Amino acid sequence: MRGVSVLPVQTFSDPRGVLEKLCPAPVAGEVYLVRVAPGASRGHHLHRRMGEWFTAISGRGLLGLFAPETGELEHLPLDGARVYVPPGVAHALFAEEGEAPWVVLACAEGGHDPEDVERVDVPAPGGERW
Repeated sequence: MRGVSVLPVQTFSDPRGVLEKLCPAPVAGEVYLVRVAPGASRGHHLHRRMGEWFTAISGRGLLGLFAPETGELEHLPLDGARVYVPPGVAHALFAEEGEAPWVVLACAEGGHDPEDVERVDVPAPGGERW
């Protein structure tokens, strides 16, 4: 999808443990830790002027991306990846069924502005209703 970037999470390890670089650049906006209940979805919106980076912390799910002007739809796993969603692309988090929530880190390019947000229903994987 135009403007979407999928990059591997940079991992640095040594005998003391592991450091994962989740956001590729300094964060000028807000940082969110999102917990999505098993089998649920959250988000379903786009930002008119701001992009966001997403990466999974724990659990499993898919990041749904929907371009309203073209109808293009993608569902991407965040396992070991960080995904940039540009302005104008609707997004939602779809957690897999299971015992634990899907925990995702979101790094926004700016502060929350209700005027920048537009509600958009992102179709679920497989066309199911979440």
